[in-house]
Amino acid sequence: MQWKDSDLITPVSLGIIEDQKSYWANHFYSIIECIDSHKNLRHSPRRFDTYPVWSLSQMRGNLPLNFFREIQDYMCNWGFQYFLVNYLNQKNSGEVVSELLSRLSDLYDCNFNSSLNEYSFHISGADSSLSKNLRSRFTDFFPPEIKNNPPREKSLIDESDLCLIIHEEDSDYKVGIFGEIEGVHGQKMRRSSYWEKKQDYCVFSFGVTDGNTKECYVENTYLDGVDRVSFHFEQENYIVQDFRHALGWIEQLFLHGPHYGQSTRDEEFDFFVNVLKKFWNKQISELLRELSRFIDGSDLVGKKQGKTINIITDIRA
Repeated sequence: MQWKDSDLITPVSLGIIEDQKSYWANHFYSIIECIDSHKNLRHSPRRFDTYPVWSLSQMRGNLPLNFFREIQDYMCNWGFQYFLVNYLNQKNSGEVVSELLSRLSDLYDCNFNSSLNEYSFHISGADSSLSKNLRSRFTDFFPPEIKNNPPREKSLIDESDLCLIIHEEDSDYKVGIFGEIEGVHGQKMRRSSYWEKKQDYCVFSFGVTDGNTKECYVENTYLDGVDRVSFHFEQENYIVQDFRHALGWIEQLFLHGPHYGQSTRDEEFDFFVNVLKKFWNKQISELLRELSRFIDGSDLVGKKQGKTINIITDIRA
């Protein structure tokens, strides 16, 4: 029997993509954001004297010819972290977030309620500049203790991958819940040996695993003495394939330059390839600003005025 045939492992819906332009903008934005913000890439604009001012043209002109191919595996892993954080902040992933919080409430015996009007995912980890000041965004950690120990706050923020912050309605109470992402070898996350090296307070995870069913699965795990909620994207899942498709096209642009003329025959995808070409020589902040214009603001959780988003909160109950 394959691992996913267990009754404890459940397929989960990723929702319907209603805005293709916003969806593809998110892919390209996340990749550029990772290149700009991640500290551990072997080839990085962060080593340029002009950083944080840099351009795609500057990267191509100052780095080895095949530099992007050399960091592809890292981009599949770390870049997917940035994409997933942005993706989870969009409404079409609401079922995933609801499933995550529902399962955490059961595992940790928390009587959550549905008065939430905002939740948001954030990059954590000392290897990203985006984690700066993350601690100031929330007031409490969840769970309050594991193995009879409180969280080691700085180590948890520095050594995790993402943080889900949920906000209590009409209150300053905000709780941070931490997790891990493996964009390449997600199957390792089903082993105790993986979690022995991780923070106990990382109580959820997302991983890309072997398999071709194009599904996303969720399961509760108990590994290294900690209860967690784990999501598994199979390699052929469209989310994973689309992200790697975007990575492949950025690699082609770095190899051939902005005059590379081949088309993907996907109008929305080609639109953003052309945006990168158009902004090839401009500051990366301008490119990120342009890409963000196409990420539908009404599609982001916590930013839709006048309506409550009914996810779970009040973990003190």
